[in-house]
Amino acid sequence: SLRFLKAAGLPVVDARLVGSVDAAEAAAAALGFPVALKVAADDILHKSDVGGVALGLKSLPALREAYAAMAAGVAAKTGRPVETFLVAPMIADGVETVLGVHRDPVFGPVVMFGLGGIFVEALGDVVFRAAPIGRDEAHRMIRGIRSFRILQGVRGRPPADIDALAAALARLSVIAAAHADTIESIDVNPFLVRANGQGAVALDALVIPRKASE
Repeated sequence: SLRFLKAAGLPVVDARLVGSVDAAEAAAAALGFPVALKVAADDILHKSDVGGVALGLKSLPALREAYAAMAAGVAAKTGRPVETFLVAPMIADGVETVLGVHRDPVFGPVVMFGLGGIFVEALGDVVFRAAPIGRDEAHRMIRGIRSFRILQGVRGRPPADIDALAAALARLSVIAAAHADTIESIDVNPFLVRANGQGAVALDALVIPRKASE
């Protein structure tokens, strides 16, 4: 999913797919600590549900321990060995948002935006537009959530890079429209919006294709 979105022009985290603890260590050394470790499997759509996410790993011993524990834990829950993992640098200096796409039977691809992390479930503060949209409409969409003030900077936090967020949201809508016949949904969560001028980046994503019979 991240590779697809990167190729389509969305900014994504520099993640590495690995198939062994040695490869995970090499990836972490290249990326720099701290790192995140996640399970990567086509049939595991929600990694956290099976214990497939470990964040803030600060050293090789911590990475090795997390790798072994995750491999054993996920295998026990899914009933099969875990073969592939994702190693990515930890990026936490920003506001977590969620970008999404779903296929509406009437309007076709619809793009969604809201605050990410715990906020999207706790507040349900999201807005929708039929895709595609331009950057001006993306800005209006962003300002349409009730919690927009968080992106403007509160309690000493700097304002978020709303221009970068709007550019990504508009780009995602174009991707959705271009692939309306082949993509069922896209979930980019979290999409981290950093301080103004520092850009934004997708930390995780899930792209679900349409079934061939549809």
